[in-house]
Amino acid sequence: MNKSKILKSKIVGKEGLKAFFAILLVLIIGLSLVNTDALILRDKITGDLLAVRRLKKDSYIGIIYKHSVMKTQTSEWYRFEDGKLILMEERFRSYGAGLPAQSKYKFKHDKNGFKLYDINEPFEEVVYRTGAVIANHRLSIDGKVENFLDFSEKREAVAFTVEKLPIVKFLIWRCIYD
Repeated sequence: MNKSKILKSKIVGKEGLKAFFAILLVLIIGLSLVNTDALILRDKITGDLLAVRRLKKDSYIGIIYKHSVMKTQTSEWYRFEDGKLILMEERFRSYGAGLPAQSKYKFKHDKNGFKLYDINEPFEEVVYRTGAVIANHRLSIDGKVENFLDFSEKREAVAFTVEKLPIVKFLIWRCIYD
């Protein structure tokens, strides 16, 4: 190989590398300008980030657990809007101690249990304490269910909030906290 070909391949290699990094930089800047809605889970006491989950515009978020007194499945269901979690409904498999006896919300009973619905109460933050033995708390987002113990410790207070995050930040957090 003659010297001119070697020199030319080094120049093309350097230029190609510069072009690659320029495209990568433009891509990162572009993705930092585009936001996505995310469910942020933090330790309520320390503020440490525990997990981050992407939300779609019509996502339905459920917290499912075993009631500590009745020992039957209970769940609370949220949607999100304007950075808030909106409590939509509560579902109970049985009715008794520790469950609502009266409510200003609509009430329904069917073969699956009891339901309070059309609640529409907004919360900037919702906190659940990870059940250690009985509760077995689970998070459901659009039908995908995961155990609280996958992202938190027993008895840990987990604060749920909704934020708009740049996609780059969301992807980094997902890589670190997943």
